[in-house]
Amino acid sequence: MNWKKYAPIPYWMGILIALGFAALFTLKSYVTFVHYYAEMEQKETFQLWRILSIHTVNFVTWALLLPLLNYWVERYPIQSPSWRVKGIALLLCLGTSFFHEFFSSFMYAIPAKMMGLYPIGEDIMEYIIRGLRVAVPNRILEYGVIYAILTGVQMQKKFRSKELELAQVESQLSNARLSALRLQLQPHFLFNTLNTISSLMEINVNSAQKVVSRLGGLLRYVLDREERNCIPLREELEFVRNYLDIEQTRFHDRLTINYEIDPAASDIWVPHLILQPLVENAIKHGFSRRSGDGRIDVIARLAGENVELLIRDDGEGSDQSETELLQGGIGLSNVKKRLELLYGGEADLKIETHPGKGFSVSIVIPMQKTDR
Repeated sequence: MNWKKYAPIPYWMGILIALGFAALFTLKSYVTFVHYYAEMEQKETFQLWRILSIHTVNFVTWALLLPLLNYWVERYPIQSPSWRVKGIALLLCLGTSFFHEFFSSFMYAIPAKMMGLYPIGEDIMEYIIRGLRVAVPNRILEYGVIYAILTGVQMQKKFRSKELELAQVESQLSNARLSALRLQLQPHFLFNTLNTISSLMEINVNSAQKVVSRLGGLLRYVLDREERNCIPLREELEFVRNYLDIEQTRFHDRLTINYEIDPAASDIWVPHLILQPLVENAIKHGFSRRSGDGRIDVIARLAGENVELLIRDDGEGSDQSETELLQGGIGLSNVKKRLELLYGGEADLKIETHPGKGFSVSIVIPMQKTDR
């Protein structure tokens, strides 16, 4: 077994802690003896050195056994649902307690006899065995305390490991959703835009060239963008403007776009492509089915410590509840899940709609000036 691997702390630190406990318990015992034997100064001194020796050997032995105890805590946790593992853990407790007491008594008895610190007698083994029945219960209690501490440390390590693993999974999932959104954008949007360009080539070449230029900028933005989950709002709005400019050309300027952007919000970082599904929904469900004109509002404003992004149209609206809309729409569901992954409970998405009264989606996220 790799002792260094299973030692929860370095050996030198364990020895220092053991010596500190030995001094602390010796002080406790000394104060007790002074209280009861104040008139026996010689016995006072004798008891001090004896108790110091006993506690030092006891705690240092636990420090030396610490890697082995930590290994057993990992291998045979008593909180395991398996009764076999529980039984092994209890047997290890008893076995370790007996071994510790026998070993520490042996390490104390020989020097004590040689230096005359305590009248052990001729038979050292008899002295050690006689003391087992008194001392082993204390060793079992000490083992239980150490076991509880090591179990707590192990559970804390596992908790932190799971937290890190969850954060990595969430980051990967968020990137995967962003990649899926990019792939979703390209074929759907390209098909409509290419049809628009094809139509314009016959009646207005200059407009067709502008659409091609804007389309090139959009694709460059989507395809060449680094794998960042968040970007400054001004970059996200630049993408939205190009996207909506193409759509305005496609619908022959029947579509009016109103921008209300707070300049103070331009440098706030927002999730990449967070607005695209919302403006796409506004066009697809709120405008494209109408024969008349339509309007879409793109609003960004500060709200205390947060920034609010609002996409609103004056289209047909919906009679479905917010829950039904989030479950039934891929775009809205994607936005909701990305916000949860990136911000947890700090972000909020609200939908307001009524039949014939348009559709509004509001996103509220915490302000941040750098990428997450």
